[in-house]
Amino acid sequence: MPGFLEVALPIAAFALGLALGSFLNVVIFRLPRVGLALDKPRRSFCPNCQAQISWFDNIPVFSWLFLRGRCRSCREPISWRYPLVELVAAFLSLYVFQAEGLTIRYFFILYFLLALTAIAFIDLELMVIPDLLVLPTILLGLILAVVSPTPNLLGGYFWLKLLSLGWNERVISLMGSIAGFALGFGTLYIVAFLYKTFRGRTGLGDGDPPLLGLIGVYLGWISIFPVLFLSTAIALMSVGVLIVLGRFPTKTGQPGGQPIPYGPFLVLAALVWHFFGSKLLWWYLGLFG
Repeated sequence: MPGFLEVALPIAAFALGLALGSFLNVVIFRLPRVGLALDKPRRSFCPNCQAQISWFDNIPVFSWLFLRGRCRSCREPISWRYPLVELVAAFLSLYVFQAEGLTIRYFFILYFLLALTAIAFIDLELMVIPDLLVLPTILLGLILAVVSPTPNLLGGYFWLKLLSLGWNERVISLMGSIAGFALGFGTLYIVAFLYKTFRGRTGLGDGDPPLLGLIGVYLGWISIFPVLFLSTAIALMSVGVLIVLGRFPTKTGQPGGQPIPYGPFLVLAALVWHFFGSKLLWWYLGLFG
């Protein structure tokens, strides 16, 4: 039986991720749009012809491949985003299961990563970050810090120091989560305020500071500046490549005149730090012997 579970549980985690990815596509499409709700209409529908989608055309990934990326009714193309989100969710679920096992942390961390995925795709398409995704995820992160204390939120040195002084580990963990939010939100809020003060126009979206605060809640204050550095580097490289290829859209004739969503780059940097943060940190420290 243990050998069977070793095979069955990862498969179940992957399948659960596929199902959650299918629901995540509903969230991405409906949540930011006026007149739609997650439960209304109850059945999935084609965005082009509004035809209801049958259950056998709504199987994650497989239905999209079977239909060759087109609606059965109107034959209009179905965005590649749908199978991509489902596969991303499936692999995230499998990764978190391998890292955390079937524990309470599995469900909290998976929710965090799926929420980041939805935020990235919504911001990329509509340049908006819904509070309905950010605020509940922040609250769940604070709950996780208490339910499952972790030294990473405050850093090993401060964790051990406060433990030696008799502090409760749940309180220390919550402090680290709150510190991560405060540093993340505060840093981008100050940057946005200074940019608007000196340039006379908005340089960051209103949703970017809370998003970085959300990342800090789960990854701790120590993640904030690496995530900022990585997200900026990825954004600059991406824009540079698009400009070289002539694919960067402009409104004013100059690349700098076209606003770009920063949320997807923050999310990508947060994922890199979540997956490889400790290795990157030790590599960086190794540069100094």
